[in-house]
Amino acid sequence: MRLAWVVPDADPTVASFRYRCLIPAWALHQIGHESTIFVHERPSPAAFDALIVVKQAGEQLQELAQAFRLLGKPVFLDLCDNIFIPGYAQRRGPDLSGETAIDLARKTDGLVTPSRALERVAGLHLGEDIASWVVPDAAITPDAYQAMCAWLPRSVAGDTHYTGPAARDLHGKDMFGVESDWQVDHLPEDTARVIWFGRHGSFHSEFGMGLLKPVIEELERAHRDRPIELVVISNNRVRFDALTHGVNIFTRYESWSNERVFFELSRADLFVMPSAADPFSVCKSANRAVLALANNVPVVATYLESLEPLRDVIMLDDWRAAIDAYLFDRTLAREQVRRAQPILAEQFSIEAIGRQWNAILRGGRADLSEPTSYWQPAAQIA
Repeated sequence: MRLAWVVPDADPTVASFRYRCLIPAWALHQIGHESTIFVHERPSPAAFDALIVVKQAGEQLQELAQAFRLLGKPVFLDLCDNIFIPGYAQRRGPDLSGETAIDLARKTDGLVTPSRALERVAGLHLGEDIASWVVPDAAITPDAYQAMCAWLPRSVAGDTHYTGPAARDLHGKDMFGVESDWQVDHLPEDTARVIWFGRHGSFHSEFGMGLLKPVIEELERAHRDRPIELVVISNNRVRFDALTHGVNIFTRYESWSNERVFFELSRADLFVMPSAADPFSVCKSANRAVLALANNVPVVATYLESLEPLRDVIMLDDWRAAIDAYLFDRTLAREQVRRAQPILAEQFSIEAIGRQWNAILRGGRADLSEPTSYWQPAAQIA
């Protein structure tokens, strides 16, 4: 099939584009579908077999969706956030709100979300009769990210001179930067590296860096028995400095980038993922947890419904027990990561995402019991 994806920005550093367009389009490319990604231009309905609108709405897209459907071609709306909460439109702009999504949804064949929780919330607002599918965010490794970034410039409509992050030749040392700039080896040899990455926060939700405070308290306790460095990769150095002022562990802040995340994961002993219980946060996907596991880093997290498939291979809610278990028992850490790999392959791999989207496009649902052919995690942890 010839697929038209309409996105706000074709930038792989933006999580919503990376997970909800780039990875699915790349996965479908692997099984023979052709994808063209539109940012500033708009696709001709006659030239494509289906339209997928990612994290956008508005009157122009309603008209485009209607034009596709008049030709009998399916239209799908992919939403990755709970856009129906108060205040969301102030952050994203009036073109993406609960109201505009409802108007667009009436002109689509169905909704795609990354979590059951978001699917239920969207159903309450869009109507229970709207067709919906859950396609989770994929687990990716540096090799997969490099391959997608190399392919992206050729798939963006009109951008023949694409100069975004994906235009770089991301391989080898380019992925992890110049070694002398990126290595940080001034700490004691047995220091445990604990990593957190994500946006620093937002006024419409409690998610973000501030949720690390109780985790830091447990890390300080464990630091008495083993040196610990907390590495935060985010987009607000001032907030990090305020959070970590006077704490009794080693701390380091890094500006967010995909490359930096992969680099720090390659050296990390533990990924921590505290979450809030507000309506925005509970709809979030498992993407950061599966990213850590795919790169062989054990995970401790606050429970989210999207983490349910990983319940037996991560530790949930008990920060003290998890920090002690993972930082002082490397055998357990290796075993949990090893046991996670079949789950990632079956439900979160790029191949699994391709199967699920292919089933949606063909009018059915994916069979997640199908074996995957070439899922490979990153190199095993030491």
